[in-house]
Amino acid sequence: MERKVVLITGASRGIGAAIAKVMAAKNYDVVINYLNSHERAESLKKEIEEKYNVNVLTYSADVSEEEAVKNMVE
Repeated sequence: MERKVVLITGASRGIGAAIAKVMAAKNYDVVINYLNSHERAESLKKEIEEKYNVNVLTYSADVSEEEAVKNMVE
């Protein structure tokens, strides 16, 4: 069975980070979108991978720009 993937925007901190952890605990692979918080995103990625044994990808994109969102989803 293929694991589902969730893309969470603004996920490097706060509510987005909490949602990423909840979804990982539910066995989803996680894409962490961030704009400027690269170190926080990478730290969260490591934490989730180690604790929940799921795949995590970090991706920097400004979700106010349509082309950036299209590239992120692809």
